[in-house]
Amino acid sequence: MLLPSLRAASTAVMENRFADDTAAQAAWRPMTGSAAATTTAGPAGTPAVRLPCNFAGTSFERASWDRKVNLDLAACRGLQFDFFCLDAAPVGQFSIYFQSGEGWYAGSFQPEVIGAWTVVTVTKAALRVEGRPAGWDRISTVRVSAWRARNVDTEMRVGSFRRVGVLGEDATVAIVRPEADPSAKGGAARAAEQFLTAVTEGFESQGIGCATPGEAGLTAAQVRGARLVVLPHNPALPAGAVAALREYLRGGGKLLAFYQLPRELAEAIGITTGRLVRAADQPGGFAAIRVNRDALPGAPERVRQRSWNVVEARPAGAEGRVVAEWLGADERETGKAAILLTRNGAFMTHVLLNEDRANQQRLLLAMAGALVPELWAEGSAAALARLGRIGDHKEFAAAAAAIERAAVGNLPAREALGAARSAREQALTWRGRGRHAEALDEVARATQKLTEAYCRVQPAAPGEFRAFWCHSALGVDGLTWDEALGRLAAAGFTAIFPNMLWGGVAYYPSEVLPIAREVAERGDQIAACLAAARRHGIEVHVWKVNFNAGHRAPPEFLERMRREGRLQVSSRGQEEPWLCPSHPENQALEVAAMVEVARKYPVDGIHFDYIRYPDGDHCFCTGCRERFGRLIGREVARWPQDVQAGGPGRERWLDWRRSNITAVVEAVRAQSRAVRPGVKVSAAVFRNWSTDRDGVGQDWKLWCDRGWLDFVCPMDYTGSARQFDTWVEMQREWAGGVPVYPGIGVSSSASRLPVDEVIAQIGITRRHGTRGFILFNYGVPESRDLVPLLGLGATAKGR
Repeated sequence: MLLPSLRAASTAVMENRFADDTAAQAAWRPMTGSAAATTTAGPAGTPAVRLPCNFAGTSFERASWDRKVNLDLAACRGLQFDFFCLDAAPVGQFSIYFQSGEGWYAGSFQPEVIGAWTVVTVTKAALRVEGRPAGWDRISTVRVSAWRARNVDTEMRVGSFRRVGVLGEDATVAIVRPEADPSAKGGAARAAEQFLTAVTEGFESQGIGCATPGEAGLTAAQVRGARLVVLPHNPALPAGAVAALREYLRGGGKLLAFYQLPRELAEAIGITTGRLVRAADQPGGFAAIRVNRDALPGAPERVRQRSWNVVEARPAGAEGRVVAEWLGADERETGKAAILLTRNGAFMTHVLLNEDRANQQRLLLAMAGALVPELWAEGSAAALARLGRIGDHKEFAAAAAAIERAAVGNLPAREALGAARSAREQALTWRGRGRHAEALDEVARATQKLTEAYCRVQPAAPGEFRAFWCHSALGVDGLTWDEALGRLAAAGFTAIFPNMLWGGVAYYPSEVLPIAREVAERGDQIAACLAAARRHGIEVHVWKVNFNAGHRAPPEFLERMRREGRLQVSSRGQEEPWLCPSHPENQALEVAAMVEVARKYPVDGIHFDYIRYPDGDHCFCTGCRERFGRLIGREVARWPQDVQAGGPGRERWLDWRRSNITAVVEAVRAQSRAVRPGVKVSAAVFRNWSTDRDGVGQDWKLWCDRGWLDFVCPMDYTGSARQFDTWVEMQREWAGGVPVYPGIGVSSSASRLPVDEVIAQIGITRRHGTRGFILFNYGVPESRDLVPLLGLGATAKGR
């Protein structure tokens, strides 16, 4: 995620000041096929470079340029740079990469402003890791790329790069970034980044600037200017970092830590930690945090958070106290401390999640404010400034005026708007008296009512297809299928896509795939979902994850696939728990599983997902070598080099990869229609067909051209309305006459789209005439918060 600037950045760390075009071209080296850089003027006449994207008459997948640098970015949260794009329509997405050692930090972005200079902010926590980078203190190359979407020329211009999130400049809180090995098992690195993001966004959303120094090589000097240091989840904190933080605490510093804390630091803040307690071993589990508001002023009284583990902890001295406790299901007492507070530290016995976002962020501010009271004033000021930023509006007066104009004859909307205005006035009064916690309470009420009023004045579009993907085969946690689908129907939704099959498991009595143990415990999930859907008039399109067996397949199934040579292998010989698409028995298994659903159940549709390879580095198993060799009539001499980029067999190899995936789509279409005429066949696909047909072998434009799909759902997950608009426009062209129902990413493991941004993306689908959309993912927060708000206006039933 790359965000617009929220505050001024520091001085430039990389300028694009060159004497002439020759010097610019020596610095910015084009990759294969890309045009040469030239000098140009940036914002306010500052120096910049022009990077032509020569897509017309060429075939390379992206225009890219590398600049060699020697940057130490360890102490900052990220970078800002000035950016200009003449026309974004030919570009599927923009990317930026930072090389370090034998790896890269990489991310994508889309400018919200086209044809004018804008500022892009890159946060380290939002970048993915490729390979084995050596650290942010050793950045050796910066790469900027524009990925082809259309064969039309455009250009980028790039100005200076500046650090953001620097203590003493634009940050006062230091959040120590965990630096787990990205190849660690169990997704430890990915999880650590998610927890870091939750904490960082929690502070930044409340106007508190953060720096994110890495734990490797952390020194006391790096955090000396911090009013507060935060450990979001640092299970392997290096000894040097522990020593640096002990020195920081001895100098009067304050520490807020989550979940795991080295003994030396626990002692330094006056707490004692004990054993780990799993939710599975605790009657009722851990479902919420109940706060003693007298002991932790300004905190919410109750915060929803379903934690899977907690660590036992208690105060080590008379100064410390437990200020919050865990509750289990049905408000059951657990006797386990959730938050402890001491003179110089606060400790939460699990990580901060993103389930109850507003309350979790308020809890974060309360913990920080208990240690650094000045943060309350910053939080209340930022909250009031942010109030009214909804839809296209940037401040409260404009938002209120627009809603009032749209609410003529809409009494519920006008009443909600009136309540928002009253709460805002009370918030201003409390802030003027220095009562910042009370001011924040009123801002929360004003925000809730303003959001309600905004949602109530949104128009609906009758007759459109409105759907949700539901990633859990068991439905929404805590709800029956009847309750979950009843909520969708009441809000005007028309379809559900439940994930009932994977590459190696089924959540119904299958004769083709291994049956999930939950079926014995909770019954046939397709039958249960269908029964509820029929009562509420909801379509059911059963979603299958193709090829990916992942962690859900029984171990004995994976072992059999391994023995039979049916699992995928990378070019480096590493096994992947995905079924190899070129293996005839795997193709037959995928087809049989989907056709079985159509034959056994009166479903409205069957839905492909993961109908592709994992990436461009698969599959290079022995079977692939043999089967491809038979196709070309000879053994591949240099394997896999001859079929990799630049190899003589590359183009035929890419055609063959695509054909393996396409064969499954074609067969499922024919056989499913034979057993259930009228059943709809659809697919969740990657968004950029022009590059993904080669990258992952997903030739979905061909599937549309041949009539094998009844509709297609590109997964257009982005927080950028500009990017979403660009994607939908080009996808409609690629799909031809096949309906496109764009996928809107309303939730992910790290963040959720606010309802106004969801409404904006729904509006974009309507502007492009798609006549439908599908949202990811239908879970607890969506059923409780998002769906009812959409049902007030944008998807209102009968409208």
